[in-house]
Amino acid sequence: MIFLGLMALAILPACNQPQESNKTIPQEVVPVIDLNAETTELLRLQAVVQEAHLTEQPALLVHMLNDTFCNIKNGEVKYYTHDEMTDRFVKYFYSVEFIKWADIKPPVITISPDGEMAHVLIQKEVELILSEADKPTRERTEYAWTELWKKNPDVSGGKWKLFTITSTDKGSLIN
Repeated sequence: MIFLGLMALAILPACNQPQESNKTIPQEVVPVIDLNAETTELLRLQAVVQEAHLTEQPALLVHMLNDTFCNIKNGEVKYYTHDEMTDRFVKYFYSVEFIKWADIKPPVITISPDGEMAHVLIQKEVELILSEADKPTRERTEYAWTELWKKNPDVSGGKWKLFTITSTDKGSLIN
Protein backbone atom coordinates (compact mmCIF):
# COMPACT_ATOMS: atom_id res chain seq x y z
CA MET A 1 0.00 0.00 0.00
CA ILE A 2 2.81 2.34 0.84
CA PHE A 3 4.35 1.43 -2.49
CA LEU A 4 1.15 2.45 -4.36
CA GLY A 5 1.02 5.77 -2.45
CA LEU A 6 4.61 6.56 -3.40
CA MET A 7 3.86 5.68 -7.02
CA ALA A 8 0.87 8.02 -6.99
CA LEU A 9 3.01 10.84 -5.61
CA ALA A 10 5.57 10.26 -8.34
CA ILE A 11 2.94 10.20 -11.12
CA LEU A 12 0.81 13.21 -10.00
CA PRO A 13 3.36 15.93 -10.83
CA ALA A 14 3.73 14.51 -14.34
CA CYS A 15 -0.05 14.68 -14.81
CA ASN A 16 -0.15 18.35 -13.86
CA GLN A 17 2.49 19.45 -16.33
CA PRO A 18 1.12 21.98 -18.86
CA GLN A 19 0.47 20.47 -22.22
CA GLU A 20 2.27 21.98 -25.19
CA SER A 21 -0.22 23.59 -27.49
CA ASN A 22 -0.23 24.08 -31.21
CA LYS A 23 -1.54 27.60 -30.53
CA THR A 24 1.02 30.34 -30.95
CA ILE A 25 0.95 33.46 -28.86
CA PRO A 26 0.67 36.46 -31.13
CA GLN A 27 3.81 38.55 -31.01
CA GLU A 28 3.57 42.34 -31.17
CA VAL A 29 4.80 43.52 -34.53
CA VAL A 30 7.43 46.17 -33.99
CA PRO A 31 7.73 48.44 -37.01
CA VAL A 32 11.19 48.96 -38.41
CA ILE A 33 11.92 52.68 -38.43
CA ASP A 34 14.28 54.04 -41.05
CA LEU A 35 15.86 56.82 -39.00
CA ASN A 36 17.83 58.12 -41.99
CA ALA A 37 14.66 58.49 -44.06
CA GLU A 38 12.79 60.16 -41.20
CA THR A 39 15.70 62.55 -40.54
CA THR A 40 15.89 63.36 -44.26
CA GLU A 41 12.15 64.14 -44.29
CA LEU A 42 12.42 66.42 -41.25
CA LEU A 43 15.35 68.24 -42.87
CA ARG A 44 13.27 68.63 -46.04
CA LEU A 45 10.51 70.19 -43.93
CA GLN A 46 13.08 72.59 -42.46
CA ALA A 47 13.96 73.66 -46.01
CA VAL A 48 10.24 74.24 -46.71
CA VAL A 49 10.03 76.46 -43.61
CA GLN A 50 12.98 78.48 -44.89
CA GLU A 51 11.45 78.77 -48.36
CA ALA A 52 8.12 79.87 -46.87
CA HIS A 53 9.80 82.67 -44.94
CA LEU A 54 12.03 83.89 -47.76
CA THR A 55 9.21 83.79 -50.33
CA GLU A 56 6.51 84.88 -47.86
CA GLN A 57 4.16 81.93 -48.44
CA PRO A 58 2.05 81.31 -45.31
CA ALA A 59 0.26 78.31 -46.87
CA LEU A 60 3.52 76.34 -46.95
CA LEU A 61 3.86 76.79 -43.18
CA VAL A 62 0.25 76.24 -42.22
CA HIS A 63 0.07 73.04 -44.29
CA MET A 64 2.63 71.38 -42.02
CA LEU A 65 0.98 72.38 -38.72
CA ASN A 66 -1.19 70.15 -36.58
CA ASP A 67 -4.87 71.16 -36.44
CA THR A 68 -4.15 72.87 -33.11
CA PHE A 69 -0.70 74.42 -32.91
CA CYS A 70 0.99 75.43 -29.65
CA ASN A 71 3.40 78.38 -29.54
CA ILE A 72 5.44 79.00 -26.40
CA LYS A 73 7.04 82.44 -26.47
CA ASN A 74 7.52 85.47 -24.27
CA GLY A 75 6.46 83.57 -21.15
CA GLU A 76 3.11 82.49 -22.63
CA VAL A 77 1.60 79.27 -23.93
CA LYS A 78 -0.89 79.92 -26.74
CA TYR A 79 -2.89 77.60 -28.99
CA TYR A 80 -3.92 78.45 -32.54
CA THR A 81 -6.09 76.92 -35.26
CA HIS A 82 -5.02 76.76 -38.92
CA ASP A 83 -7.12 79.84 -39.71
CA GLU A 84 -5.56 81.80 -36.86
CA MET A 85 -2.06 80.78 -37.93
CA THR A 86 -2.78 81.71 -41.54
CA ASP A 87 -3.92 85.15 -40.40
CA ARG A 88 -0.83 85.55 -38.19
CA PHE A 89 1.57 84.59 -40.99
CA VAL A 90 -0.15 86.82 -43.56
CA LYS A 91 0.12 89.82 -41.22
CA TYR A 92 3.70 88.94 -40.30
CA PHE A 93 4.88 88.51 -43.88
CA TYR A 94 3.15 91.74 -44.86
CA SER A 95 5.12 93.63 -42.20
CA VAL A 96 8.61 92.26 -42.93
CA GLU A 97 11.03 91.61 -45.77
CA PHE A 98 13.49 88.81 -45.07
CA ILE A 99 17.09 89.41 -46.01
CA LYS A 100 18.53 86.35 -44.29
CA TRP A 101 17.12 83.17 -42.74
CA ALA A 102 20.08 80.87 -42.17
CA ASP A 103 21.15 78.10 -39.83
CA ILE A 104 23.83 79.05 -37.32
CA LYS A 105 24.27 75.34 -36.66
CA PRO A 106 22.66 72.38 -38.43
CA PRO A 107 19.35 71.28 -36.82
CA VAL A 108 19.67 68.60 -34.16
CA ILE A 109 17.00 65.93 -34.68
CA THR A 110 15.98 63.26 -32.19
CA ILE A 111 13.36 60.71 -33.25
CA SER A 112 11.44 58.47 -30.84
CA PRO A 113 12.01 54.69 -31.12
CA ASP A 114 8.53 54.18 -32.60
CA GLY A 115 9.15 56.87 -35.24
CA GLU A 116 6.04 58.84 -34.29
CA MET A 117 7.61 61.81 -32.51
CA ALA A 118 10.59 64.03 -33.24
CA HIS A 119 12.33 66.79 -31.36
CA VAL A 120 14.22 69.33 -33.49
CA LEU A 121 16.59 71.97 -32.09
CA ILE A 122 17.11 75.01 -34.32
CA GLN A 123 19.52 77.94 -34.23
CA LYS A 124 19.00 80.63 -36.89
CA GLU A 125 20.32 84.01 -37.81
CA VAL A 126 17.48 86.15 -39.13
CA GLU A 127 17.88 89.52 -40.76
CA LEU A 128 14.90 91.48 -42.00
CA ILE A 129 13.49 94.88 -42.73
CA LEU A 130 10.54 95.70 -40.52
CA SER A 131 8.14 97.94 -42.43
CA GLU A 132 5.43 98.39 -39.79
CA ALA A 133 6.73 101.75 -38.59
CA ASP A 134 6.79 105.03 -40.52
CA LYS A 135 10.44 104.38 -41.27
CA PRO A 136 11.61 100.87 -42.26
CA THR A 137 13.96 99.36 -39.70
CA ARG A 138 16.62 96.77 -40.35
CA GLU A 139 16.87 94.10 -37.65
CA ARG A 140 19.14 91.12 -37.15
CA THR A 141 18.93 88.61 -34.36
CA GLU A 142 19.71 85.05 -33.48
CA TYR A 143 16.89 82.68 -32.61
CA ALA A 144 16.89 79.31 -30.93
CA TRP A 145 13.81 77.14 -30.77
CA THR A 146 12.57 73.64 -30.17
CA GLU A 147 10.06 72.00 -32.49
CA LEU A 148 7.89 69.04 -31.51
CA TRP A 149 6.77 67.01 -34.54
CA LYS A 150 4.37 64.08 -34.41
CA LYS A 151 3.29 61.53 -36.96
CA ASN A 152 0.07 59.55 -36.57
CA PRO A 153 -0.81 57.28 -39.49
CA ASP A 154 -4.51 57.37 -38.55
CA VAL A 155 -4.71 61.18 -38.37
CA SER A 156 -2.03 62.67 -40.61
CA GLY A 157 -1.67 59.83 -43.10
CA GLY A 158 1.80 59.15 -41.78
CA LYS A 159 3.06 62.69 -42.45
CA TRP A 160 4.96 64.72 -39.90
CA LYS A 161 2.93 67.54 -38.35
CA LEU A 162 4.34 70.37 -36.27
CA PHE A 163 2.63 70.50 -32.87
CA THR A 164 4.68 72.92 -30.77
CA ILE A 165 7.41 75.52 -31.04
CA THR A 166 9.15 76.94 -27.99
CA SER A 167 11.33 79.88 -29.01
CA THR A 168 13.71 82.48 -27.70
CA ASP A 169 15.86 85.15 -29.31
CA LYS A 170 18.78 87.41 -28.44
CA GLY A 171 16.89 90.57 -29.36
CA SER A 172 17.86 92.99 -32.11
CA LEU A 173 21.58 92.92 -32.87
CA ILE A 174 21.39 95.95 -35.21
CA ASN A 175 20.53 99.39 -33.82
